[in-house]
Amino acid sequence: MEPPPGASAPTRRALLRGQRYALAAIAIWSTNFAIGRLLRDSVTPGTIAAFRAAVAGVPLAAWLLLTQPRPRFGRRVVGWLAVLGVLGIFASQYLTYLALHWSLATNAIILNAASPLVTAGLAAAAGLFVVSRALFLGLTVSAMGAAVVTWLGASAGEEMRLDPGAIFIIASMVTWAFYNLGVQRISEDLPPLWITAGAMLAGFPFLVAAIAVERPPHLMASLRDHLPLLIYLGVGPSAIAYACWNAAVRDLGAGVAMMYNNLLPIFGMLIGGLVLHERITGVQVLASGLIIGGIVIAYRALPRRSQTGSR
Repeated sequence: MEPPPGASAPTRRALLRGQRYALAAIAIWSTNFAIGRLLRDSVTPGTIAAFRAAVAGVPLAAWLLLTQPRPRFGRRVVGWLAVLGVLGIFASQYLTYLALHWSLATNAIILNAASPLVTAGLAAAAGLFVVSRALFLGLTVSAMGAAVVTWLGASAGEEMRLDPGAIFIIASMVTWAFYNLGVQRISEDLPPLWITAGAMLAGFPFLVAAIAVERPPHLMASLRDHLPLLIYLGVGPSAIAYACWNAAVRDLGAGVAMMYNNLLPIFGMLIGGLVLHERITGVQVLASGLIIGGIVIAYRALPRRSQTGSR
């Protein structure tokens, strides 16, 4: 990718550093699905998502209030933060952990790799940019990959059987896409870290309500028994991964960093096989190839503002 006019090209050291940051972010994000799958029978989806939001959101908000200039919060901004909290923190995260009750972590990660194109597709549908042939073809190819893992992933290709978890993952990607569009809408009013902290705090009460509906029988015992993993989810995928991703975007540019999202299925198969002992199947390889291929085809058609990472 060519640097913008008037900007100096990144040094080799900066490029290597950006590549390491991008790889670290993708690897950490992949572990989120493996741990969610591991905890599926021990901790409820609402509990996992609420604990993650609290561990990441409260310290971030406190740090911002103590060290950063405080922006003006009008009614419009507060309203948008509430919407973002419902979409990105409550709905998207809850649906992801709910999906892992049925879907293998590997299948969930493979599907989630198409998340940037879902965002781009919704942005195009909203008229934010024109749909080119390359974008349409890329979306179509990636959709074929998603269909393969949705209908054949649960049975490893032995029979046509709908994976209910895949439906929740797709719903999670759609809510995450709307979240990204909302972030873009208020990015001129608030810095990124304030948006992230505000959305986490806004979504937290809805997650607490979800816990009340779930009524987990041994809430405190499950938190105590799985505290290290829950803290990791709050610190790793929620804080460290986002910091690494932002550093990668700084060193590589958003377009180049976005291409590392293609490695999600590879990391997913590795982590699923090594940690959860999930068998790698031909269906997963085929679906990964189609989704990655669709992203590569559509890549040059995506405006920079729509090139977003994962979570």
